[in-house]
Amino acid sequence: MKVRQALLKYISPTAPKETKLKLASRERVDGPLTPEDEVTILFVLAFDKDTDVSSAARKSFDEYPPHLLLDALEKKLDPAVIKRIAEARQEVDSVRIMCFLSPWTDDETLKTIVETGPEEVVGVLAEERERFLEKPFLLDSLKKNPLAPYILVSGIDDMMKDAKAKALVEAEAGKRSVKGPERLAVPKELVEDKKVDEHNIYKIVGSMSMGQKVKLALSGNKSAREVLIKDSNKMISVAVLKNPRITEDEILRLTSSKSTPEDLLRQVAKNKEWVKNYNVKLGIVSNPKTPLAISVKMLDNMYDKDLANIARSKNIPSVLASTARRKIDAKVKK
Repeated sequence: MKVRQALLKYISPTAPKETKLKLASRERVDGPLTPEDEVTILFVLAFDKDTDVSSAARKSFDEYPPHLLLDALEKKLDPAVIKRIAEARQEVDSVRIMCFLSPWTDDETLKTIVETGPEEVVGVLAEERERFLEKPFLLDSLKKNPLAPYILVSGIDDMMKDAKAKALVEAEAGKRSVKGPERLAVPKELVEDKKVDEHNIYKIVGSMSMGQKVKLALSGNKSAREVLIKDSNKMISVAVLKNPRITEDEILRLTSSKSTPEDLLRQVAKNKEWVKNYNVKLGIVSNPKTPLAISVKMLDNMYDKDLANIARSKNIPSVLASTARRKIDAKVKK
């Protein structure tokens, strides 16, 4: 693999063990490192002959913060490093999606991501139709994925068989003046932690490709997330929920809003970490758009006071209210 000249002093066989150990443990040596340099160093040190160094580097790599991995994946990385990231953090959907979008990901890693990704991830990947045109073998990988919905697979299949549809996608790609890695670049002001005028965000987002929107949804700041969570395209709004920087307060507002679509409520309910928060669960149960199968199941976790409010509520499905009343009656009889 190729490594930047400036990094060789940290990872060469002659580098002091003390220096390597510090880097393997993510301690500073000469100053802060960029995420792309740090993950590259950790990847190389994981193969160091000294087991103290290699063990520490593997641990640091496997525990590397997801939001920093997203930053690293925006930059040029060696395909071997990307492959290792995809393997190490396969439970983090946003990281897998960004590995797929990276122009430096090798074909074998792309195949693995498409073949093994859960439905939500595959749905986002399928929106990047240019990728499937560039690499037709990905359709075979998609067909091997038991979690890929039939309608999604057939849609990609039809597009690739239909010369007219294929030409349209290629024409859209050809219209863009920016090619290669830069085609997925997103404005820094929508990634950095600072407030951006909502009107400006809508204007910027309106001119973005699907790939750029997905990338921004996965890594954007709070201002960008607030706009993209409302996107009419389900793949974009769902991608926002996979952004590792999204906060519990944002999730609470989402579950409390009557305008939140069913798909997003379903995704929130699936997240074990978010539903540990009682108020998130209460928001899910109290939201009229939550699927009954989810809200009824969560009634068992409600405090008596909230259960009583749900039983009296006129804003939720009558089946849910009557189920809440039966639970209250059963408790009284005990």
